[in-house]
Amino acid sequence: MSSFDLYDREKDILSKAEDIISSIDTEHNNFLNDLVTALERVVRENEDLTKHADRQERKLFKLNSNLKKQTKELDERREVLEKLSSQLAKYIPPQIHNAIFEGNYDTNVATTRKQLTVFFSDIKNFTSTAESLQPETLTHYLNEYFSEMTAIALKHGATIDKYIGDAMMVFFGDPESEGVKEDARSCVEMALEMQEKISFLQKKWKNEGFGNPFEVRMGINTGYCNVGNFGSDQRLSYTIIGGEVNLTQRLESNAEVGKILISFETFVHVKDFVEVEEKPPFRMKGIEREIKTYQIVSRKNLAHQNTNTIRIKNNKEESLEINLDNLDLIEKSELIKNLQDALNRIGKL
Repeated sequence: MSSFDLYDREKDILSKAEDIISSIDTEHNNFLNDLVTALERVVRENEDLTKHADRQERKLFKLNSNLKKQTKELDERREVLEKLSSQLAKYIPPQIHNAIFEGNYDTNVATTRKQLTVFFSDIKNFTSTAESLQPETLTHYLNEYFSEMTAIALKHGATIDKYIGDAMMVFFGDPESEGVKEDARSCVEMALEMQEKISFLQKKWKNEGFGNPFEVRMGINTGYCNVGNFGSDQRLSYTIIGGEVNLTQRLESNAEVGKILISFETFVHVKDFVEVEEKPPFRMKGIEREIKTYQIVSRKNLAHQNTNTIRIKNNKEESLEINLDNLDLIEKSELIKNLQDALNRIGKL
């Protein structure tokens, strides 16, 4: 079977034209022969162009197929990198993670000295509490606790340094800072919100059968620390060190259960929006000054409260504070009903 030729019709016409010209004898034969020759050349050129276009189309099709294959491979590699990035983000502070992937972070072993606000927390009697729970149950409650605390820390812009057993260490002021005062205020706001969330979790856990839910102590201090990459060329740890870090841990260990103990250096930045109770000062090895301490009692006014917190206060300085973030839908419905009932009863007095 003969192959198909796109220009069969044109070639047939030219062949017939040649036969006709050869069969007649006129003074125009030379002109007609030249015309046929020119037309044959045009047909050959078109045929060559068509073959070239076909070859280019086949190459383009092949290139397109290769491009699709390469695009698919790139998408698969991107998905793998995104998954690895997501997994890596759980092991390092998100600020550092983002800076690394944006190419804005120096991984050399180097540190700087900066004024930071440091936060420590730990769980009271964690060892004895852990021994009273099954490992799976302990893991569930501890992971829930850390997940909630971490979400609050990130919300306020904290850099999460590490988890040490049941303890949590975060700081404000590096790699991003809003200024020493605002960093200190953000840290205290974070701690207050953590307290509110812990109260909610304690009620939730008791309803789930956790008889002695976690009770937490917190300490906050503002001072100069060495911050940066510590370690070796093979492995680095982004963290902070110094006497002020040790002091923060001492404040946390001296705090009452369920309370926040802060140093004077933090207090001066937050005294306008928190009520405090001054506690006995102490001295600490490695720090020359006497450590003045203050226990946070409550927020001082509504201006700095969480916008989702309601405080009802009467002339006798008695108050009721409700954080709406800690209520589920059923509890919010009950609260609305109770408030409406209270308003109706007040209206009848």
